[in-house]
Amino acid sequence: MNRPPILFYCQHLLGLGHLQRAVILARALVGAGERVVFVTGGLPVPGLNLGGAEAVALPPLTSADDAASSFALPDGSPPDEGYLADRRERLLASLARYDPGVVLLELFPFGRHALAFELAPLLLAIAADRRRRGRAAPQVAVSLRDILVGKKNQAWYELAVVAAVRQWVDRVLVHGSPDLIPLSRTFGLADRLADRLVYTGYLAAPRAPSGEGAPRGEVVVSGGGGRVAAALFLTALAARQLCPAAAALPWRLLTGPYLPGELRADLEAVAARLGGPPGRPAVVVETFRDDFPALLGRAALSISQAGYNTVLDVVASGVRAVVVPFEGSGDEQPLRARVLAERGVLKVVGEAELSPARLGEAIEAALTTPGFPAASSLDVKGAARSVEILTGLVDGVAATRQRGGGGSRRTARAQPARRR
Repeated sequence: MNRPPILFYCQHLLGLGHLQRAVILARALVGAGERVVFVTGGLPVPGLNLGGAEAVALPPLTSADDAASSFALPDGSPPDEGYLADRRERLLASLARYDPGVVLLELFPFGRHALAFELAPLLLAIAADRRRRGRAAPQVAVSLRDILVGKKNQAWYELAVVAAVRQWVDRVLVHGSPDLIPLSRTFGLADRLADRLVYTGYLAAPRAPSGEGAPRGEVVVSGGGGRVAAALFLTALAARQLCPAAAALPWRLLTGPYLPGELRADLEAVAARLGGPPGRPAVVVETFRDDFPALLGRAALSISQAGYNTVLDVVASGVRAVVVPFEGSGDEQPLRARVLAERGVLKVVGEAELSPARLGEAIEAALTTPGFPAASSLDVKGAARSVEILTGLVDGVAATRQRGGGGSRRTARAQPARRR
């Protein structure tokens, strides 16, 4: 009998952080010999490397606003019921087609509640399968970052999540470390998840080689997917002229694929006016670098937001760094940045205080402060630990199916109900 795959559902709406983290895990699973069916439902990302996972693309949805509070079609219009029904049916068809050993959900039910129109039927279908086949049915796991975004009715939210996890979820993989930021800091009922909750360590990308081709000594300014980073880019360029130590270095802006075209044109115009030494611009503007970790490893300074993936790349590289946490979707980035700043790992400028003068002050301090940054001892082995846990879940389902426990899905459906 063939080993059942892992069906990994990830919906990115506003930026690329959720998707990038999920891709790191998917590639680690494939590298360990697992078959991964990677289900996405966001805007396409050119050049996305899934490492051999099989991609299933649902009709795309994106965020309707900068807070990711609701979703829209790629053209900005709201989706109709037919569009959402098509997504739901395709997702359920994937469950039936692949009959996975594990269904791995990124964030849900801890977030992405607007997607319950398709994820609730998915969980109910798995529950129905368990009634038929018992332990031969798929296990359910959740992939969760270290910090959750607070809700208006936090008490009710936590109660509902705990109920959903206890009813339908077998493992909650928290990609973080309790000695840095325990889940209970942003989810008060974390202890009610009991042995379903497992800390894996941080889910970092594999350590990148330094790369002889990577530029050295640059100031690298990045903003994730770019959709909410325009203010950071423009302020950084204005601050450059106020910082003698930074202005003497070459700069590189990585805009991300979702920065609107007109803002990209504005950045390029500002960069062009800054001039530069003969044969080299003062500021290079690019959309994306697939060698971003290596770029940071040879950089003089990183200026960025404080998303999970970027912060891990910064910490792993040991580069001097200034972060401006994005606050539009809650307290996730500010909390992570504040905890690491308290440990001397990076410097923080709050969104509310962002100005050329304030950012310039932080840039100058980051470049000239002796002993900065402090050494970090983050547990970044989350990929290996996650693979171990998920592989164990697949092993259990595969063994049950091999023994004939619960019967095959087709056989279970074909058998008539017994009379009492």
